[in-house]
Amino acid sequence: MTETSRKAETDFTLFDSEDRVLEHASTIIDGLEETTDLIKTLTTAYKRAVKDQKRMVRLCDRMQEELIAVKERLEGEVTARAELAEQFRMQAITDGLTQVFNRGHFLELCNHELKARSRTEAPLSVALLDIDHFKSVNDTYGHAAGDEALRVVARTLENSLRQSDVVCRWGGEEFSLLMPRTNSENASGLADRLRKTLSEIVIKEGGTSFSLTASFGVATMVGPNPACKATGADAIDLLFKDADDALYKAKDAGRNKVITAEARLLETAEAVD
Repeated sequence: MTETSRKAETDFTLFDSEDRVLEHASTIIDGLEETTDLIKTLTTAYKRAVKDQKRMVRLCDRMQEELIAVKERLEGEVTARAELAEQFRMQAITDGLTQVFNRGHFLELCNHELKARSRTEAPLSVALLDIDHFKSVNDTYGHAAGDEALRVVARTLENSLRQSDVVCRWGGEEFSLLMPRTNSENASGLADRLRKTLSEIVIKEGGTSFSLTASFGVATMVGPNPACKATGADAIDLLFKDADDALYKAKDAGRNKVITAEARLLETAEAVD
């Protein structure tokens, strides 16, 4: 074969290689397109997830705010209910005009102190006081002035007593005092200081001013004494009967005085039901 005929022959294997390259490139391109589509899909999903997450965060924040608001509202309602309950409780145990304890609650406190006394045998004193000529205050200055006088007396007694003492409006123009762990002498001295303090007060109401005085009856319970068998409320009744008798003696003696009853002996072990 001549040289000319050899040159005329064509090597088609090169084209086969090119086809394979193109086919491979096409496969790669298709793969890249699929990858791009996947990336786009993942990107879209990520953006959606971020958006959903932000929405969930906002929802959680709003729910938290609502829960806090509900908690605060419930706490406010609980506080309001507690305050209302305390208001009702105070109304049940307090005299409406003078804002000191009423007679019923005062007697409960007396019984409580009587039980405490049964363990300690400490003296227990009480006092009854009555505003002198109170009817003339109402008749001369009017009932508004009389009410103001009662309020002033109540405040004065509260501000002048010791922390352990208790004052109550016994009824009308009468007040009572409970003086735990106080013997007859000290109770009488305290009552006399209160008497002097009240006599120095000037009450002003409706453009008028006036003074007043009060009479005191003091009684004390001491013990033990096996001869006395009074118990519980009976012992309190006996003690206030002594104070009431002493009060009337103070009025009969000219008013604005303190009369102290003889100390009543009470068997400590029998003091409480």
